[in-house]
Amino acid sequence: MLTQSGVLVLSRYDDCAAALRDRRLGKVDESLGFGLTDIPEELQRQAMHRFRRTMLFRNPPDHQRLRRLVADVFTPHHVEDLRARIVLQIDRLLDGIADQPVADIITELALPLPVNVIGDLLGVPAEARSAAAPLVRALIASLEPSANTADLTRACEAEDQLAHYFSELMAEKRADPSDDLLSRLAAARGDDTLDDDECVGTAILLFAAGFETTTNLIGNGVAALLSHPDQMALLRERPDLAATAVDELLRYDAPVQTNGRTVLEATRLAGIDLRPGQVVLTLLGAANRDPDRFPNPDVLDITRTGTVPLSFGAGIHFCLGAPLARLEGTELFPRLVSRFPRLTLASEPIWRTGMSFRGLSSLKVVTR
Repeated sequence: MLTQSGVLVLSRYDDCAAALRDRRLGKVDESLGFGLTDIPEELQRQAMHRFRRTMLFRNPPDHQRLRRLVADVFTPHHVEDLRARIVLQIDRLLDGIADQPVADIITELALPLPVNVIGDLLGVPAEARSAAAPLVRALIASLEPSANTADLTRACEAEDQLAHYFSELMAEKRADPSDDLLSRLAAARGDDTLDDDECVGTAILLFAAGFETTTNLIGNGVAALLSHPDQMALLRERPDLAATAVDELLRYDAPVQTNGRTVLEATRLAGIDLRPGQVVLTLLGAANRDPDRFPNPDVLDITRTGTVPLSFGAGIHFCLGAPLARLEGTELFPRLVSRFPRLTLASEPIWRTGMSFRGLSSLKVVTR
């Protein structure tokens, strides 16, 4: 569908996948809000200059340069080495929930697990993580298609606070490096690999991306299982289905619902001729429910095989942390449903507002 403002909106799986992989489409600094809202030009031009210099907003060759510095830490092989530590964190959090007749899955499990996992990986001190999380939420609100001037202003303030913190932290890492990812970034700065803004922006991006999507995966996944007790019982009986269950939960209720690109070279997509500067908006949640790709797409089926959801995107901007998020979900879901066989909703889930990022702010459950 082509909107009156010239934005091409795609919802079919094959069209979305093709757009995300097309090198004639890419990222531009002006794509905040995907061009769907009236943001003052000066604010849009100056806002969040560090975050917008990360791999999230860059095209080749800068994209490869920035991604290459950290990509090996997130490979399936390296992530596998983290499994034992992640399981320990899951068990500790489940122990805490077990002490409560009613617990909030979001605040006591879905948020602290990935925050601590990425915090450990980056080398962010434990005492600083909870304060940084709400700043990240303010920052990513600017990526919503409905972002307005107030959202972008709050995002700029959040970025300034995060940048101040990470700048000081990486100065400490540079003086006294450790075996963590921020120490690697700190060492890369100054040798023509990263400039100051790229270094700080990448630190912010890795911390933000390391938990925001995974928090939504866990929350949305638990909510889906609670509303499908037959699937929850099946996972309890067959924990070997954990990996396919994660893929199905990602497909059924994607943590990220949209992804945008800007046309860099004239091209034709989904039968529409596009000119440079036009925006293409892919509806990932709709693509994951495309009946031409997934039989009975509105049915949650954790035995579904061959599922390749677009929830983590595709192409060169495919989510760097996807293997880590999958591992956290694969270890968490079967442990949760096994530990709490009587798990039920205590009240209606409370969903966060927004179109791009779909997640819960509260998911209260009865544990026994």
